[in-house]
Amino acid sequence: MDNKILNKMKENYIDFPKEEYESYKKRLIENKIIYTTRVSKEVFKYEKNKIYHSSFGKLRVVYLKHFDYLKDHPFYNELTKEQKEEIEFYIKEKGYDLIGLRKIE
Repeated sequence: MDNKILNKMKENYIDFPKEEYESYKKRLIENKIIYTTRVSKEVFKYEKNKIYHSSFGKLRVVYLKHFDYLKDHPFYNELTKEQKEEIEFYIKEKGYDLIGLRKIE
């Protein structure tokens, strides 16, 4: 396959932590939005209403918000200690993005 095509596919692909797959699958089956936090090199990478490919199929960004401080995370109380530590490690320079995605047919 052409390198330009491969690079374009990588640009339009979003992946998720393996340990969150089951909860994401369940929410997508129920036609609910899934949320993911993006840090470091993925900050400002995604666009609202754009469609991305994933291991779950095509997903549209329906929510996109940038935060500079972890305490402002809308699901702060639901994050595990490990998730908080990981996000905090990567947000020092650029903050982080919280993305909401919905599966499209």
